[in-house]
Amino acid sequence: MQASTFLPSFSVCVSTRDHPDGLRRTLQSIAASTTPPHQLIVCDDSSHDATRALMRDAYPDIPCLDGPRRGAAASRNRLLRAATGTHVLFLDDHATLGPTFLQQMGERLADDFIYRVAAGGNADALVLTGTAMRAGECLRPQREDFLGQPLRQPPRRGARARPLCAVVLPSTVFPRALLERLPFDECLDADYDVADLTGRAVYGCGCRIELIPSAVNQLDAQRPPPCAGNPAADAARMVTMLHRYWRSQHRHDKAALFMMLALPHNLGHHLHRSGWRGVAPFWATTRLLWQHLRLAPGHDATAERAGAEVTTPMPRT
Repeated sequence: MQASTFLPSFSVCVSTRDHPDGLRRTLQSIAASTTPPHQLIVCDDSSHDATRALMRDAYPDIPCLDGPRRGAAASRNRLLRAATGTHVLFLDDHATLGPTFLQQMGERLADDFIYRVAAGGNADALVLTGTAMRAGECLRPQREDFLGQPLRQPPRRGARARPLCAVVLPSTVFPRALLERLPFDECLDADYDVADLTGRAVYGCGCRIELIPSAVNQLDAQRPPPCAGNPAADAARMVTMLHRYWRSQHRHDKAALFMMLALPHNLGHHLHRSGWRGVAPFWATTRLLWQHLRLAPGHDATAERAGAEVTTPMPRT
């Protein structure tokens, strides 16, 4: 962000797949925002033409990119390449934007920018996350334990405070400059690409995640939850935490201790739940973890692949 900029500009990036009715509700909620976005882009990963027809007939002025067909992280990386605002918000076709969400985020970013510029700091070091309502339940960022699993209880009073390293993605505003350096890892399942990115941002780049509880977006009750607990999700969680300790925090002793505990804990969990049949999912998790570690020597290749994406709009004929 340049020193002469005092008001952020938002690129709202919407991913959609085979859910045109939900996409219409999402776009209508964005149009009702008290603060219009600087830019609105859609990435369509659908397997049929209904979404394409909706965008062509009802929203011909909104750029619509052809999806990469490689999952949500790849769609977000493609949208990022087309974004031009100072900050980026990622929605999908199961989310609706709160009327004052962008206004609240913009006011907080402007205040923080003025403070940081006056102090000679980095104005791109703040990530703002709000909350989301789904079927009457308020979703907030969930802190994690040492193994990367959500904490069931809040930290004890008096315990050493750790920086917030989690977000509610459909209610989070990222600096675009940060995402250009740290794209989403397309190899990680079950939303661990988001956990991986926030860990690299906080511990690797010195960013701060701040919760704005009053900034609320809505999530459809039918929004599919991440597939937690299967071997792919467990392997993604382990590689995310291992990279956080080893690469971002540079705590090799902590990373070694994590590996000593994570795999036996996973085996014990599956044996407790399924008896000796639990050996099969444990073995699948171990094999997938090894594949992640062997095929992911660093994040540079991810950045290069995201940077090479072609972001031409879909044909409307």
